[in-house]
Amino acid sequence: MEEKVFFNFDGITVSNSRFIVRSKTYAMQSVTSVKPGVVEPKRLIATSFMFIGMLLLVGELMELLDTGVLLIAGAIAVLIGLIAWYVEKTRYAVILNTSAGEHHALISERKQDIEHVLQALNEAIVSRG
Repeated sequence: MEEKVFFNFDGITVSNSRFIVRSKTYAMQSVTSVKPGVVEPKRLIATSFMFIGMLLLVGELMELLDTGVLLIAGAIAVLIGLIAWYVEKTRYAVILNTSAGEHHALISERKQDIEHVLQALNEAIVSRG
């Protein structure tokens, strides 16, 4: 059977026999199903900075120290927390189910890229019969 390519872009190739993600190759014959996934950002550090910053700002407002140091430190901590919160993005994944288990084969911040690859993978699965 001749290899038919359904998707080929930026190091990602989907054919009826292989799924290649940059340097990793999956045999399509072992893929039983594919599905989309969401990788939520871990925002514990960002939340911690914002919480500590707020505590420092409240401490300054309660006049525990009247030096202004808490105000500056609190504002900086809140700013760092906000930046860290904004920088960490939700990512999307192609999840392959194989006889060896579930694999996050491809992860991207662009949902539409994942949708294109999933569509090609589904076409490849259907074409192999």
